[in-house]
Amino acid sequence: MPEARRSRARNELAVTFRLSYAVRRGAGLEEVMADYLHDGVLLYLNQMVDWDSYFHMRKGDDADAVSEREALEGVLRTAAQICREIEPESRSGWHEPSRLEGGEVVWPPAMQRGYDRLREAGLVSFSVREEYGGFELPALLANILIQNVARANAGLMTVIGLQSGVAEDIQRYASEELRRAYLPGFAKGEICGAMDLTEPQAGSDLGGILARATQEGGRYFIDGEKIFITNGGAPIHLVLAREASTFEQSKGTTNGLDLMLCPVTLPDGTPNRVRVSRVEQKMGIHGSPTCVVEFDHAEAFLLGKAGQGFRAMLDLMNNARLGVAAQAVGVAEAACRAARAHAEQRVQFGAPIIEQPLVKSMLTLMVINIAAARALLYRTCALSDMTEALRRYLATERGAADPERAKLQEEFEHDSQLIRFFTPLCKYYATEISDHVTRQGIQIHGGIGFMAETPAAHYHSDSIITTIYEGTSEIQASFALKEMSKGALFATLEQTRSELEALRERHPEMVDRLCDGIGYITDSAPALMGDPQYALLNAKRMSEMVIDVVAGAELAFQADLAEGKLELAQSFIRRHMLSVELNMRRIASGDATRLKRYDRILGLGDAAS
Repeated sequence: MPEARRSRARNELAVTFRLSYAVRRGAGLEEVMADYLHDGVLLYLNQMVDWDSYFHMRKGDDADAVSEREALEGVLRTAAQICREIEPESRSGWHEPSRLEGGEVVWPPAMQRGYDRLREAGLVSFSVREEYGGFELPALLANILIQNVARANAGLMTVIGLQSGVAEDIQRYASEELRRAYLPGFAKGEICGAMDLTEPQAGSDLGGILARATQEGGRYFIDGEKIFITNGGAPIHLVLAREASTFEQSKGTTNGLDLMLCPVTLPDGTPNRVRVSRVEQKMGIHGSPTCVVEFDHAEAFLLGKAGQGFRAMLDLMNNARLGVAAQAVGVAEAACRAARAHAEQRVQFGAPIIEQPLVKSMLTLMVINIAAARALLYRTCALSDMTEALRRYLATERGAADPERAKLQEEFEHDSQLIRFFTPLCKYYATEISDHVTRQGIQIHGGIGFMAETPAAHYHSDSIITTIYEGTSEIQASFALKEMSKGALFATLEQTRSELEALRERHPEMVDRLCDGIGYITDSAPALMGDPQYALLNAKRMSEMVIDVVAGAELAFQADLAEGKLELAQSFIRRHMLSVELNMRRIASGDATRLKRYDRILGLGDAAS
């Protein structure tokens, strides 16, 4: 049997199992589809992505794209059903934290049961390749899945998200021996992982890492302490540590860092010298264990090339940023739905408060902004999938013989640049939207929303961290600005303008407004080119301008395919192109002397005297 057909058979068998699992659980699939798998999700599964090209590049010309897509939908249906089932217990157990008992990290019961349910369905490490026992879902599907997990239990999502990210780095950088040793366990959900970066003196600035990786007789050992480690009780740690041999020369830079796989239990069954010394108490995501982890000459295994660990870790960090964006969208959607349900039920002055114009306006903006954040995120994930498929195709004999190879290589490099640009924009926008939406959710609930036992308060407490971990919003904006300076800005604007022309005949107003927005961004750029400090001062403003245009364009494309999306797209574009124009005027009218005013107001340095 050809490999493509064998692969398809395995997928179909797995989906049959998962669907039967859902039916056994008493699943109301139509109800699930209208809830977790709404049209904002299914539009991408059914219409917005060229799955034919994707699967043909990934699996060859005999790939059955229809069957593959149906298999993906089956996986999503099953995951949605499980998430819907675990949500009530997760809500009621929100206050229960992970804890440290006898040196072991123990999850709260609701989180453990939720993980077990997903593990039973094989949905805890979906990036692992089939050869290691996994299903290697496209990034878009994985993103939708973890968004739904986050909606049900934001703490559980951190474990599931890391599970896939850590497995992906092992898959990409480890030796075949290490892959065979650990990846099947990830695929089965028997083991999970943590990403150990942060130290007391090294947060966003990873050049400050002081944990040491020492090579002794061909073996590696780690010494140091890591803090704020999500899922720090995991049996597998991916650790960034500085090479001892070049420690002094590389200190303060991201050079000389090794990416190490450090297991809590060594392959021969011996306990490794890894210890969790504390589990932090947090404002939200209580079930997710955030730990202090100590390495006392713990044995580890090098991933990738020595001294290039930072570059390898960037892959995991970028995937994690998209995962956090998905987490933020999931939490925001849960908060929005809860706020709407409350507004429909809460009667004041003789009518449900959803009939009050200001409440109706708040809810409408929540829906629109979540849709925009989701659109930007899904566009980026779909682009990532197609780019990865193209990379793999170019590495095959088919790709090497393709007469269009040079053009395809150019396309790959162009799209890779856009992914590097869009990734921090996704993380920035989705998390800031989540913070705002969940805060508005409290407002709609009124006084009861401030009570510690209400989900409205829980959603906001969970959402706040998304603007911080995997790089704060300010860091994301500065990363995006760096990519703009490398040409990503004008590449994005040129491509967006070109793509919009296909909509002009059917939606001239939206296209004209979006093209005006592109013009405003182009007019803003010269004011930033002469002064790096002024550019950094406006990094968030420029990021928001690009987000407004790109997300607006994606909503317009959605509206062209689904009539029910038209008013939402028009509302977003009309409102946000005004914001783009205002931001252009603010950027064009100022300069870096504003920083001196800030110094005087804050009483800093010579400016204070």
